[in-house]
Amino acid sequence: MSAAVPNVTLIIDPQDLQIQTFTVEKLLEPLIIQITTLVNCPQIPSNKKKGCSKRARVLLASVEKATWNLLDKGEKIAKEAIVFKEELNAALDDVRKESEALSVSAREFTNDPCYLPKRKAVVQAARFLLAAVTRLLILADMIDVAYLLQHLKFQRTYESLRNVSSKSELQKTYQKLGKDLENLDYLAYRRQQDLKSSNQRDEIAAARASLKENSSLLHSICSACLEHSDVASLIASKDSICNEIQSALNVISNASQGIRNQKVHPTTPSAMLGSALDELESLIILDPLIMNEEKIRPSLEKRLEGIISAAALLADSSCTRDFHREQIIAECNAIRQALQDLLTEYMNNVSDQLGKIFWMNSLFTKKMQFQVD
Repeated sequence: MSAAVPNVTLIIDPQDLQIQTFTVEKLLEPLIIQITTLVNCPQIPSNKKKGCSKRARVLLASVEKATWNLLDKGEKIAKEAIVFKEELNAALDDVRKESEALSVSAREFTNDPCYLPKRKAVVQAARFLLAAVTRLLILADMIDVAYLLQHLKFQRTYESLRNVSSKSELQKTYQKLGKDLENLDYLAYRRQQDLKSSNQRDEIAAARASLKENSSLLHSICSACLEHSDVASLIASKDSICNEIQSALNVISNASQGIRNQKVHPTTPSAMLGSALDELESLIILDPLIMNEEKIRPSLEKRLEGIISAAALLADSSCTRDFHREQIIAECNAIRQALQDLLTEYMNNVSDQLGKIFWMNSLFTKKMQFQVD
């Protein structure tokens, strides 16, 4: 663990005894079995000769040994812990107290196993001990969660990446981002495997995949923004990717703490590209007689950059095959050239050639839309 105290906020209720992980469940299982067996005596007193129960004494010794083992592990965790120290020590004291209470009532029970009031006292003491041990184990589990949330400092790195001002700074920050993401992904995977809820496991798995994909896309879009800092569509794409990364971090934070995440359907790169193509196609239908190049050229270039940036996101996706990636790049270049030809013909106002160029531009946009679909 890190030597620094994690600056994180946990939303878990320490008094909530709901078991969320297989690890806690596995640690509790032997104690539950032994306590259940200890108190699992006939409800009706026997008419036979009463005496001590040797079997109950053996079971009591097993319960005490299991409790001591858990206390030993808890003391080691509390000694090394950098969060919840007071809560852990209080939970350990509670386990010791309840363990002693169970030992006293269980010894009285083993001397007279058919006396119902003594059996009820053992059952009640056993319940208190199980609750105390469960709370101790859940607190120990919360330390792992706090350590995971500490590595959400990845958020600070990607925020630095979106604000870089040079290529060298971009490369240096992206390398750090890769290391932070690797550490976070490892801890998130461990938490994912340990959670009992299949929904929470799926949420973390999806968030991990989103972080890997969008981190790569963020590098590409930040590089493009350095070259075209005045293109609004690139900035919008960068903000969209950052929102996706933040959403994935929130999902990991919530799911690791057992908090339900609201389902959000993000805008995909293919949807962004399709929308940009539609905008361009609607904009190029102009009357050459009233067309003003100073007004229309920036609008067309803005739409074009929107297509290029959205296509770049789609081409960089891990789901895009190499063949389709090359096709997307080729069609983007074709649209760029066709748009330049279109502007030239608009200014020359040659109707026959203009119709041909307009038809070619529409054809290219439709081919791009086909690639998206």
